[in-house]
Amino acid sequence: MSSASSKDPQYYKNEITEDDITNLKKIFDVIENDVHAPPFLEPVDYVSLDLPDYPKIITHPMDLGTLRENLKNGKYKTFKDFMKDFTLIWSNCRAYNIDGSDIVKSANSLEKKMKNLIDKKFKNNKSNKSKTESSKQKNEKEQSSLSLTEKTKLIDTIREQTNESLTQIVKIILKECPKGIEDIDSEKLQIKIDLLDKRTYDIIYQYLEKNNKENNSENNSDNNNQSKPSKK
Repeated sequence: MSSASSKDPQYYKNEITEDDITNLKKIFDVIENDVHAPPFLEPVDYVSLDLPDYPKIITHPMDLGTLRENLKNGKYKTFKDFMKDFTLIWSNCRAYNIDGSDIVKSANSLEKKMKNLIDKKFKNNKSNKSKTESSKQKNEKEQSSLSLTEKTKLIDTIREQTNESLTQIVKIILKECPKGIEDIDSEKLQIKIDLLDKRTYDIIYQYLEKNNKENNSENNSDNNNQSKPSKK
């Protein structure tokens, strides 16, 4: 029996999804209608065929019907698991029958046909999936990075803050994006603007907006108190 190797297609490592099962069932439909398929659709009935030595030689029987049923019942977690039993169908046939016999020729033909259909379908899917994931990761990275305008704005904003506000900003960065703070020495910290992400940037400005509203409210309250006439 052949086993998976380092030369296996990349998709062998993938977990089989519901969409994959649907696509594999379509491939089964094609193969099961092939002229060479009938001997491989069900387990070998070695009793009716008078093959008493079959179970002694073939210790792990497999057929297309069992393979399909196992797929349906979720036995195969990855394509590697599925392809192991897929290969078993044809290797069993070659192990028991004479090389060059009609049944072995049929096995070789079906194995090649089905393997080509599987490779064509899932190699392409893997390629498209990789491109999609790569594009998604690129977009996420771009969206999470600060623009030059945002960096400049934040630098100017930080310069205008009181020590109290700066302390709060540093706390926010340490919590949300620790790589954005660098220890200069035991008494000094440096904010690494280039390493801050968009989420941390937004949280900083949410804090500043809230802080400004509170300060304005306090100032208005003080002004109102000062404008009230004193009682004589």
